[in-house]
Amino acid sequence: MHALPILYSFRRCPYAMRARLALAVTGIPVELREVLLRDKPAELLHISPKATVPVLHLADGQVLEHSLDIMLWALEQKDPEGWLQADRALSLDRIEENDGPFKHWLDRYKYWERHPDHPKEYYRGEAEAYLQSWEQAL
Repeated sequence: MHALPILYSFRRCPYAMRARLALAVTGIPVELREVLLRDKPAELLHISPKATVPVLHLADGQVLEHSLDIMLWALEQKDPEGWLQADRALSLDRIEENDGPFKHWLDRYKYWERHPDHPKEYYRGEAEAYLQSWEQAL
């Protein structure tokens, strides 16, 4: 058993960034283990066969394998900025929108050569509609 939760992360992964942000805001200490995606550690593969990051291995043995689960766990422990006091359903809907359709269009814009059905500008416009919606909400 380990004293601190262990967060398996990758610096450039947006989902891992989101988990690290929630943990940083809550001030919950973790042991951060940066993962080389081409050389994943055996401990990570043992606790999480899906072998994607982020993964949080809690001291009690529980394993959280999704950034949203890590965020919610951390904020349920300690929420100094009141993130969960906001409209939780709306917040979760926004996260789902970000992870689903927005990411779909963003990836097509980013890798438009792989998706020749439309010009790059079309994909940008589809992604931008989500950004404009979020900007209005803020």
